[in-house]
Order: sequence, then C-alpha cells, then structure tokens
Amino acid sequence: MFHLLARLLRRLTRRLSWQNLMVLLLLQGGGSWLLLHLAGETELAAPSVFFYYNAVVISTVGFGDYSPVTDAGRWAVALYQIPFGLLVFGSFIGKLTQTLVTWVRRGMSGKADYSHFSGHTLLFGWNGMQTERIVDLLLADSASREQEILLCVTQDMEHPFPERDQVKFAHLQSFTNPEELARVGLARAGRILVDGEDDDQTLTTSLALSAKAAPEAHLCAWFTEASKAELLRLHCPNVEVSSSKEAEILVRSLQDPGASLIQEQIFSTLLGPTLYRIQVPQSAGALTYGNLLSRFKQQHNATLLGTSSQASGQDITLNPAAEAPVHGGCFLYYICPERLQSTDISWE
Repeated sequence: MFHLLARLLRRLTRRLSWQNLMVLLLLQGGGSWLLLHLAGETELAAPSVFFYYNAVVISTVGFGDYSPVTDAGRWAVALYQIPFGLLVFGSFIGKLTQTLVTWVRRGMSGKADYSHFSGHTLLFGWNGMQTERIVDLLLADSASREQEILLCVTQDMEHPFPERDQVKFAHLQSFTNPEELARVGLARAGRILVDGEDDDQTLTTSLALSAKAAPEAHLCAWFTEASKAELLRLHCPNVEVSSSKEAEILVRSLQDPGASLIQEQIFSTLLGPTLYRIQVPQSAGALTYGNLLSRFKQQHNATLLGTSSQASGQDITLNPAAEAPVHGGCFLYYICPERLQSTDISWE
C-alpha cells in the first residue's frame, strides 16, 4: 500500500504544474475550513487559528493544542482534511524537491540562463588541463575575484568545477549561434577568451564574437598556427591574438639561460611578481616615464616595463626614454607582487 501511494505521488508530482498545485492547496484549505465552519468548530474556523491548525494537520506534526470538539468536526477532519491534506502536502514537497533538483542539474549540465550577467568573463572552449590552468590563473588574480567566470563548451560534459562557486558552466550547441550567445550574456561580457578545440574553431568563433561583443569588451584568442593568428589579426584588429612562440623561447633560453623561467613567471599570478596593466587617470598632470619609473619602484616596489596609448596595446612601447611624456588615459605595464589600483598611486 505504501509503495502504491508513493508511486501515485511521484506520478502526480510529475504531471502537476505549480498553478494546479496551488489550486489543490486552495481546495484543500477552503474545503476544510468550510466543513469545520458548518460543523460548528468556531475556534478552529477562526482565520488565524485555521491556517496554523491546517498546516499542523496536513504535515502530520500533531502538536495537539487544537482539535475538533464536535462529532461532525471529527468526521470532517478524519474523512476530508487529513486524507486530502496528506495528498496535497506530499505532492507539494515532491514538486519542490523536483524543482530544486532540476535547477541544480541545469547548472551542472550547462543549460542554465546567464543572460542577466554583466561584466563577466567568458571562456570559450575546453582543453582539459590547459583550461583548468587558465581558471586557476584567473581566480588567483584580484581583478577576477569580483567577476563571474562563465565556461562555455560544446563537448558533452558536466560542470568540471562544481566546487568553485565563482565559475559557472554553459553547454552550447554552437559558439556562433546568436540565441546561445545571448544565453551566456555575450553582449554584456567584460572579457572574452577563445581557446577552441582546434585553430579552425578558434578562428570561426572569434570572427563571430568580435561582431557581437560589446565595443568595450576585451577579446583574446589563442592559436597554435601563426598563419591563422595573422588571418584573424587582419580581419579583426579589435581581437588580441596570441600564438605559440616555442621556437623563440627555446632560442632565447639557449642564448640567455633562465629566460624561459622569467617568461613563465611574468605571466603567472601563482609564482610571485607578475605582469599587470594600469591606466593613468585623465586628470593626471604632466608626467614623464622616468618620474613614474622611480615613483613606482620606491613607493610600490613595482617595475615599469612600457606604455601604450591604446586599450588594445597595439602601440606598446617597451622601456621608453626617461623624458618620454605620459599623458592621462595612457596605459602602463608593470611587474609587481600584486595588482595596483589607480587610487593607490600618487599621480601629482
């Protein structure tokens, strides 16, 4: 009998919508109140008492502080309020549990809607340990700690980082489908990184995203082949393109031992002082590179490397002359144990 009742409740819960369940709750509560009122249960029929009493009865808590005193009232409770209440209460708990499980599974399976996100970081592509390393580096940087990171994949997989609340997961049928891109909040993303399964996917994805992303969003793409990296640079100058420089690094390590170790540390937020960028406020007065170089080192133990007047860094100048002017709005690249904020620096 118990198994039959449980099976009935599961079937009823699957078919019931929240609207229909609310109707059943109203019918159970309204019918019980009406029967108690007609039975002369004046105390139980009082609105403030009835709501509490009905919740105690259908949840089988049974405090015993209220109970029917008339024969008609006892029959109404025994034949209507308790059986109907148990059925509705069980269905309500089952529906609530099913909804919570569905909600959690949507996040784990990547079907949740993130169109309300704003200023978040989008990662397109899954490449196992390389993607895990990217996520570790992002989370280690203070600039990413206040931003949501949304990993977008096309592979059939579940959330690879369920223990990291800041990292969300989205499974897409295609990286170029407008509806899918709207679901991950592409138009309001602050930073976008494309690291596809291969260079062809990276190229097509970057071309699609560069046309649909917000103008102020920073889009980066990683390639193995330099030829496809150059092709993207030609068609999408707003995308910062990176490609493998293994030959250059190998030769530099051969000529200047330790160079590869410097390169490794300068880009990793996990190994100590690393490379950052900061923008000079528009209100800053007349500045020179030499003055800032000295000020950064003395006040913040930071080493300036170069400047750029463009947000994309396309015109970056490394180690400019000491008398080179630095204007408000320029970008400074520096090495420091931690990221500096503009308010930390005296720009006068």
